[in-house]
Amino acid sequence: MHSKKMEGPSAPTIRRDPYEVLCVSRDSTDQEIKTAYRKLALKYHPDKNGSNPEASELFKEVAYSYSILSDPEKRRQYDSAGFEVYSILFHFFLYSVWI
Repeated sequence: MHSKKMEGPSAPTIRRDPYEVLCVSRDSTDQEIKTAYRKLALKYHPDKNGSNPEASELFKEVAYSYSILSDPEKRRQYDSAGFEVYSILFHFFLYSVWI
């Protein structure tokens, strides 16, 4: 997938395929995803990389990717529609707030 801007306060500035971010395949098990997340979270954790702002951004991207792939419903939605489902839901939310 190509990098794109993402809406939402907790989303990283640039979004990449969560499978790519966590270095796992689409048929990875929940345990494989969890293991990959933990490894990368430790590697990029801000406490270990205080002087490296890039590591902090990577940590956020890893955490966001894990939040999608660790939730069965979010993972199913992502697998079927990619980030488009999140864009649609975000715009629907904004519309409903303004009504």
